Amino acid sequence: MEEKLITIAVHNYARAEILRTRLEAEGVECYLKNINLIHSVISGGVKVRVNSKDLEKALRIVEKVSEQFREEYQDEASITIRNVQRILVPIDFSDYSVNACRYAIGLAEKLNAEIKLMHVYYNPVVNSMPITDTYYYQVNMDEIIREIELRAKSSMEEFYKDIKEKIERDKIEGVKIDYALTRGIASEEIILKSKEYNPDVIIIGTRGQGEGANDLIGSVAAKIIDDTKVPVLVIPEDSLYKGIATINIMYATDFDDSDFNAIKKLMNIMSPFDIRLYCVHIGSQDSIVWDKAKMAGLKEKLYDQYKDYDIECSLIEEKDFMKGVQEFIREKNIDIISMVTHKRNLISKLLNPSYTRKVLFHTSIPFLVFHSDR
Repeated sequence: MEEKLITIAVHNYARAEILRTRLEAEGVECYLKNINLIHSVISGGVKVRVNSKDLEKALRIVEKVSEQFREEYQDEASITIRNVQRILVPIDFSDYSVNACRYAIGLAEKLNAEIKLMHVYYNPVVNSMPITDTYYYQVNMDEIIREIELRAKSSMEEFYKDIKEKIERDKIEGVKIDYALTRGIASEEIILKSKEYNPDVIIIGTRGQGEGANDLIGSVAAKIIDDTKVPVLVIPEDSLYKGIATINIMYATDFDDSDFNAIKKLMNIMSPFDIRLYCVHIGSQDSIVWDKAKMAGLKEKLYDQYKDYDIECSLIEEKDFMKGVQEFIREKNIDIISMVTHKRNLISKLLNPSYTRKVLFHTSIPFLVFHSDR
């Protein structure tokens, strides 16, 4: 009976050849598929396949070779991790903006960082009209815009004053705070400001269960996560700020090379706090052999690199991804969910409206998202 071929990795051609050579050198017969993609501009696509009888041995070899690839990737990425100095907090004067500010202040106090509050007010769009009406419309529109601007400025100054008073009342030291006010489309202006201000993290609040069915995690937050490479800490409306001391962090992994840089950034941001890091992969029985091999490699790397931290690596066999997440959150009293954003990957599950409502809105757990450097 012919052995079943199983895909154990997908790489660009150069890496697929390196892996094939290593596997065959250790007696594992190997096949490459999708060779037609070798000369494509697509960086990946060549599948590395082995017989099912060689799977466990092959996975051990894959993990060793993957470690080499990860080190090369980190060298190529040349990521310089600096201490958190700047926190950008988009606000709209709502209660969930106030809650996001509480988290920002707690983080800034520990990190001795500065906070930039930012509000983007509405920019009216002038529709086409008969030319005879243009002058009267323009005069009226100018008045409307001026009124909107004055109202936004007044609200911003009042909000800023309240936050400053809270900092003084709580005798919080070492936190500088400022604000920016601009007109336009919220997500676009926030992304532009992040490029100009160069924050180390963006903290944004989102509405909870009252949102419309199509609003995902909040359209502004989703756009920021998608289009900026700055880490984004999303605070659901019902998330209760209780101070930042011991933090139980669940890092959800899909065993991507970018996990190591994301975890490095995560540990840097959270280094002043007492951290318990739970590195978790949720899979099914069908992938358990592969998952165990990948988790063993990840565990060894994390334990070696972060000896002084409390780290636990776990595999959860659960076909229902969200059920697995919810049960783990309850069991470990998770304070923050963290992950790397990948389009059509793990993050797409969490940005799906039904998943978001169950896991993020209903559990009131903040989540910290890192952008893949791939």
